[in-house]
Amino acid sequence: MIRTAVAAAVAAAGLAACSTGISPGAPSDSFTAQSEYRDAYRAATAQAERCLRGTGAYKVQGEVDAAGRSALLRVVAPFTGDDVARVRIAAIDQRQSKVDIVMWGRGIWNTDALRAMREAITYGVPSCVSYMPGDPKPSEEVWTLPQPR
Repeated sequence: MIRTAVAAAVAAAGLAACSTGISPGAPSDSFTAQSEYRDAYRAATAQAERCLRGTGAYKVQGEVDAAGRSALLRVVAPFTGDDVARVRIAAIDQRQSKVDIVMWGRGIWNTDALRAMREAITYGVPSCVSYMPGDPKPSEEVWTLPQPR
């Protein structure tokens, strides 16, 4: 009886360590895309199919709500069904969309994938890496003026 309880506890701990899915603090980004929501959705889908399926075990699932002028794209882990990437798109007007991207933060679903997804939606060209320079945060010494002597 005790062996069974210990084995179950070890198995539960092992599964928790291998958990997948988006959790609080995961890499995320929100921006306004200069494209209609369906075009942004098509670009996100092409990006996910090309770059976020891993070895093919992960599924890309999406839905477009024409009445609500919005779309949701998810990359789903096998077995658990947890999202490892999620893109929500909502029309602002005929030429702009609000885009929210969240990645799991592990493996290929990291901040690099987040930047690549943003660029795929922005430029309409899927690529598994980001080619645009990032937005570096200047160190404090750059902004510190020399003290008078």
